Amino acid sequence: MTIAMPEIRVLAQRLMWALLAIHVLSFATNFLHHGLGVGRKVHVAVWLATFFNVDEHQNLPTWFSSVILLLTAWILWEVAAAAGAAGQHRYVRHWRILSVVFALLSLDDMTEAHRVLRTGPLATIGNASSWMLILAPVALVFAISYLRFLFHLPPRTRWSMLAAAAAYGAGVTAVEVAGAVTGRNLLAHLPGEDLTGAAYVRYLLAASAEELIQGLAVIAFLFAMGSCLQRYQDLAAVTAPPVQAGGRGGRPAVVTPSRRLHREG
Repeated sequence: MTIAMPEIRVLAQRLMWALLAIHVLSFATNFLHHGLGVGRKVHVAVWLATFFNVDEHQNLPTWFSSVILLLTAWILWEVAAAAGAAGQHRYVRHWRILSVVFALLSLDDMTEAHRVLRTGPLATIGNASSWMLILAPVALVFAISYLRFLFHLPPRTRWSMLAAAAAYGAGVTAVEVAGAVTGRNLLAHLPGEDLTGAAYVRYLLAASAEELIQGLAVIAFLFAMGSCLQRYQDLAAVTAPPVQAGGRGGRPAVVTPSRRLHREG
C-alpha cells in the first residue's frame, strides 16, 4: 500500500511549524491560566490549559509527538524495503530494528511508560532521575552495535542521523543534567503540588525547552530518513533490470523497476 505524502522537505517544514505553534499555544494558555490566574475556576480555561500543555499527557502535544515518531518508524520500514530492492541487503535488518525502536518510542510517548522508572525508592539519585542511569547504558550499547552500520552510510546521512540523535539525547537529559550539576532540578516538584505564578512559569519553560529540542530532533531525523528513502528508491530504479512477465492475451508485459519497488514497498 502506498501512502501519498508531501515531498519530504515540505513535510518536515510543516511539522516544524506545527510543533512551534503547539509550543506557543502551550505557553500562552498556561501563562494566562497558571501564571496570571486567569480563569482559575472556569472549566473551559482549565481544559484549554491542559489540552495544549506540552508537559501533560493524553493531549494535543502528546498525540502530535507520538504521530511524528510513528511516521518516522514507517519511513524507516520503507527505507529497509527500498534498500533491499536496491541490492543493499546487508543492513536491511538494522533499518527494520530502527523502525521497531521508533514505533516503541511512539507507544511510550503515548502511554508514558517510562515514568514507571521515576517512581519508587530509586526515583531520584541526587537531583538526576534514575531512569537516566538505567537507560543510558542501554542506549550506549545500542549505539556501539550500530557503528558499522553508520560507517557504511553516505557521510551526509551519517552526520544527519548522529546530529539528530545527539539533539534528541540532549533534549531528554539537558534539564535533568543541569539540575544534577546545579543542585536544583527544575522539573522536580511534589506530587499534587499546585505550582502557580513565577514557580509554574519557570517549571513550564524548563519542560517546554526539553520537549521542543526533542521534537525538532525527531523532525530532523525524519527528514534525513526521508531523503535516504528517496536515494534508495532512485538507486533501485537505476540498478534493477526490467522483469518480463506474462501479460493479457499472452502478450509479454514489462514490469519496470518503479512498479517492482512499488509492489515490494
